Amino acid sequence: MKFILHEIKLWFKEEGASPKSYHFLPDKVNIITGGATTGKTSFWSIIDYCLLSGKTKIANPIIETVDWFGIYFTIGEKQISICRKSPVLGTASADVYFNEGYFPKQPISNREIASVKAMLDEEFGITDELRFPYGKSQGKTNFNLSYRYFLLFNALTEDIIGTSETYFDTTFFGKEEFDRALSHIFDLVIGVNDMANIKAKEKIKLIGSEISKIEKAAKNNLKLQLDFENSTRRLLEKSKEFGFIPYDQELDSVQEILDILNSVVAESKRVVDNSAAFAEIDSLNKQRAFAKAQLNALNSYKREYDNYKRTLVKCADSLQPIVHLNENLSEQLVESYETRIFVDALEASLRSIRDDLSKRVNEPVKVSGDVNTLEAELKNIDTRIKQLSVVRTEVPPEAQRFMHLGELKNGYEQLLNRAELKPIDSVRLNQLVIEKSELEKVPEDTREIKAHLKEQLNASIQRNYNLLSSLPAYSTARTTFNSSQMILQLQPLGQMFPLDNVGSKSNYMMMHLCFYLGLHEHMISVEQPHVPQFLFIDQPSIPYYADSDNIKNADKTKLLDAFSLINSFVKHIVEEKNNSFQVFMVEHAPETYWTGENQLSYFHTVDEFIDGNGLIPSNIFKEQ
Repeated sequence: MKFILHEIKLWFKEEGASPKSYHFLPDKVNIITGGATTGKTSFWSIIDYCLLSGKTKIANPIIETVDWFGIYFTIGEKQISICRKSPVLGTASADVYFNEGYFPKQPISNREIASVKAMLDEEFGITDELRFPYGKSQGKTNFNLSYRYFLLFNALTEDIIGTSETYFDTTFFGKEEFDRALSHIFDLVIGVNDMANIKAKEKIKLIGSEISKIEKAAKNNLKLQLDFENSTRRLLEKSKEFGFIPYDQELDSVQEILDILNSVVAESKRVVDNSAAFAEIDSLNKQRAFAKAQLNALNSYKREYDNYKRTLVKCADSLQPIVHLNENLSEQLVESYETRIFVDALEASLRSIRDDLSKRVNEPVKVSGDVNTLEAELKNIDTRIKQLSVVRTEVPPEAQRFMHLGELKNGYEQLLNRAELKPIDSVRLNQLVIEKSELEKVPEDTREIKAHLKEQLNASIQRNYNLLSSLPAYSTARTTFNSSQMILQLQPLGQMFPLDNVGSKSNYMMMHLCFYLGLHEHMISVEQPHVPQFLFIDQPSIPYYADSDNIKNADKTKLLDAFSLINSFVKHIVEEKNNSFQVFMVEHAPETYWTGENQLSYFHTVDEFIDGNGLIPSNIFKEQ
């Protein structure tokens, strides 16, 4: 996105003091150089403040001196000036001047911050198509794009330029918010236009949450309905037990039960005639008594029969000696007619008993089978009597009847006062399911596109890296930007894995430069519309300067290598890419590093903060 910073202007609180302007050239490396504590670093804070940051990083002595800050720039085809009143007590001011054109003589507040931000969103290409990839009717998601998030890619600040693990200064802008933004928009800025995928995933989450709520409500409704039905049927059984409803009345539907319970409660004096139940109980008791009598008779007969058989055995045993006497001692016995008749009679009785015992005599009746049948019949009768035992055999006393009625009435009222079922919008549920299904068809993983664009990004970074001469130990290394860790890694030729450590801050500074220059080169190649084509670089000399008079020749060579890389980058964009790019750099090194014998054609000195000069002119700034 075309962006040219033309001027930064300061209006001072001191009465009669003239404003101070700093002018910048397009397609140049615009440098402000000077010593420490001269206000160089505050330039980026001023730019950010005028681009409507919610907080300020401008040094307090500058805030106390300046009344208004202003920037004048070109974005796209528009020239815009934004002025903002100096913070008060550390709080960013809401007073903003906005104009499509040059600065006023004296700024006054003429716009609301929200309206200016909306206009800048539009200029940064943040359209409704990105905010609402499925149309405004679908609503926004939790992550709302802002032009300010894209400023992450425009500043290589002092705090990160020499670090090993931080390539984006999210802390400067607001760490938690901008870390989250970075994870959303990095693929977008390298050309992977998958905001539709991002929004689709978030929309799927929202839809899933809504579906879960509806399904949970439906599940809760089902539980409430089952509890209601069970409670209704239990109350019906109580009504039968208390004698308000016939015991044999069967009701299938819950509504039928409610209707009859309502009639019980409404007709409070009604008592059900359970005479049929009483008659059945009487009949069962008679059947039980008859069966019991039969069982007793059978059991008595069986006992007598068993006793008869035992008696025969005993008689046979007692007559057994007669045979022996008759066979062996007959001559010795007194022979008399009476004796012989008696002995023969006894022997005949024994033979008769033996014949009876030797025969298989069946029971005169089927005693065992009848006993089993009668016992089963008694068991069934007892079970049925138990089932009917809840039926009152007599009309309860009036007081008890009203107590029962009160209990039923209370239970019925609780049924009527049950928790209402939440209405389930089945049409909406079906719509959500269909919408979720359609969203899930949106490609969730554009691996091939991402892989191709990341290869292009790494190629751009590598092109810049190959121009360096001050990293001889890693001259053949391959550069790879790890987008999961958001760091640039070096992988030496022949090694399988990237290096965990590349040594000094100087090496990391070079890697940061290569990454940012390569990133912007890549974004220009893919015509990325959201990130302005400028880069603020805060003191590449930081790894080398302990103070202004102490820099080794080797370190100077490395710094010149870095300056040459930046110069060649702008030249490449302007001359070979036929595009535009602007670098704004604050430096500690003197102007001689890019003039004279080290002439860098694209370097332009904006100002030198030396001999007491600084961001605030010496005649205005009085050190407290």
